[in-house]
Amino acid sequence: TLRDEGKLRYVAACNFDLEHLIPMVDAGVPIVSNQVQYSLLDRRPENGMLQYAKANGIRLATFGTVAGGLLSDAWLGVEPPSREQLHTVSQRMYFTPLSRWSGGDWELFQTLLMTLRAIADKHDSTIANVASAWVLRQLGPEGGWVILGVRDTRHLKEHSALLSVKVDDDDEAALRAVLDQGHPPEGCVWSHERGRA
Repeated sequence: TLRDEGKLRYVAACNFDLEHLIPMVDAGVPIVSNQVQYSLLDRRPENGMLQYAKANGIRLATFGTVAGGLLSDAWLGVEPPSREQLHTVSQRMYFTPLSRWSGGDWELFQTLLMTLRAIADKHDSTIANVASAWVLRQLGPEGGWVILGVRDTRHLKEHSALLSVKVDDDDEAALRAVLDQGHPPEGCVWSHERGRA
């Protein structure tokens, strides 16, 4: 094999659900990471992927943790956007899991942002950093990392401060209380995109 020949050291997956990941691992493929979407708005990795990955030493490389910027101070206290007000492809893409979780209830989303803002104030941080820190807490110290998009230098200082934000048990409880008001995540990672959920 390529690994035996020294030509391949590690194997990583991208958007593998458990249906595809488990057979690969069972066949001896040395998968070390799986890139998946994971945020407060899209918690599908909690439907088995997170637990399986931890149990098998697979680190999750998570994207979408700030939902294209929807999980940020910019959206706190504003009216529901029209499609034209979702300025990036990412915002339009992540508006779907927001709508799935909230059932279209914009006030519920605003409650989540207000809760994030209160936690951010407690930690002298931003909504986006708290949202990312929450994902890091779920992953644990050896469970993976977040992938943050940086279009320019405006967010570098904020991103650099992320590692100093630690979501504690009280923060977790406050966030889960709001999350529980919405719809629970359905399916495994990428199931909606595959038309399975």
